Amino acid sequence: MAVTDLHIGDLSKYLKLLDSELIKINAAIAEPMDPVSDGLCDSGEYIIGNGFVAIQHYLKSTYSLERVDQGEAFDMPPNVNENITFANALNVGANYWKHQEEWFRTIFTAENATLKGQALRTLEMLDMVTPWEGYTCSNLLAILVDGKELELTSLLPKIIEWRDNLGKTR
Repeated sequence: MAVTDLHIGDLSKYLKLLDSELIKINAAIAEPMDPVSDGLCDSGEYIIGNGFVAIQHYLKSTYSLERVDQGEAFDMPPNVNENITFANALNVGANYWKHQEEWFRTIFTAENATLKGQALRTLEMLDMVTPWEGYTCSNLLAILVDGKELELTSLLPKIIEWRDNLGKTR
């Protein structure tokens, strides 16, 4: 059965808008300079993190409209690897981006034992895909696009595959 998908067009437009800036940043990073000192990597991280949050919103609105449980929805293929699905990876990427400042001291002082609940689960799941130290969202995007352009719209085919798989549950 087809999924009621009210937002893929809006998500696509928003990701294209973010990509228009991300493409400029990626081009500047490729130039022989210091992209970290110039703030380019931080700018790219900011754009990618916000893209992940928009995708998370799309995923949640889509499975909610279909009345599918979050756990079931996020366990739908496609997979990133044998340990984590694409939807779960995007979800934890968004959660990491939204909450990293709250966790900053704990994360970067290696006091992970003090993290509990959702924070700890987020970092454990993120670790299934990429290390979460330094430019985590950029690293996650690179893994998720798997050799395609380092752009958020490169994620759309897998998001649509996830959506289509969600429809097969009904």
